[in-house]
Amino acid sequence: MAFALKYFLMFLLLSMVTQGQCRCSVSDLQIGAVRTGRQIAGQPEWKVTVVNTCNCPQKQVILSCGGFAPVNPVKPWLLRPQGNTCLLINGVVLPAGAKTEFGYAGKPYIFRPFSSRVKRSCMN
Repeated sequence: MAFALKYFLMFLLLSMVTQGQCRCSVSDLQIGAVRTGRQIAGQPEWKVTVVNTCNCPQKQVILSCGGFAPVNPVKPWLLRPQGNTCLLINGVVLPAGAKTEFGYAGKPYIFRPFSSRVKRSCMN
């Protein structure tokens, strides 16, 4: 009986560990911004970094960006406005652990992850 209980507990522990490693959601996108020290048209320049902290790739990453008004538009292949949201890197895959960056000049803005798509196997 102790033998069976020992293996059952080991199986339960392993299933919890592996399941925790595969879950991905929009909350696994970490966003940070820092001032570069430069100014463009009298406004501070910012560098924004988006990191996928999940073990699975995410694509079609969309950030909330309503009211975002940079001095010059960000290159559309990096950040494409779509109403109150912005599509990041043309919707292509942001690999697990990878980051992407873009810069803008203007007032500080707090970007938040809005949505993304992950493989079904990474959502369970």
